Amino acid sequence: MRLSKFTTTTLASVLCISVSAAMADDATAPPSTGDLAFLSGAWSVERVYQPGTDKERVAVGDLTCKEALSDQYIKCVYFFERAGQAPIHDDVYFNYNPIYGVYESLWLSATWPIKVLMAAPPGADPQKLNWTAEFLIEDGVTEWVRSEWTLKGDGAFSRRTEIRTSRQPEGEWIHWMDETAARIE
Repeated sequence: MRLSKFTTTTLASVLCISVSAAMADDATAPPSTGDLAFLSGAWSVERVYQPGTDKERVAVGDLTCKEALSDQYIKCVYFFERAGQAPIHDDVYFNYNPIYGVYESLWLSATWPIKVLMAAPPGADPQKLNWTAEFLIEDGVTEWVRSEWTLKGDGAFSRRTEIRTSRQPEGEWIHWMDETAARIE
């Protein structure tokens, strides 16, 4: 069957419009948990607690991340051995919550009894997110956490975390931790 020049031109135009529309959809795809898929795999991790102070301490460990719960979450497991103390073991679930319109991370730790739910508003680049959390600790004290997470071009990421409590003056933050992770798998 031979198509007319008009039909061939029309089909070519429809195809170009369809491809352009598909490309535009990819460029403006709504945020999703898939935006955080770069976490999947194995990582070596270094955490420096209270950096630059006389209380500075370093923990070196690993991180393994994989999709979980029918790809609705990415589960990451941190593990650090510590001399003379129980190991640091954190399970973290990352996702995009379309109801609240934020990326979320739920931190569960063997060394901290409080579940910490952090949120990061979606931005132009989910590989540089600013996470925040607010929760009660002992004696009715509120703690605030802010953490900047940046994916680097070499497949590594870093996280800088600051904290403050309601016992401190407004605006006084403590640089609590720096974390760097390098992909090993």
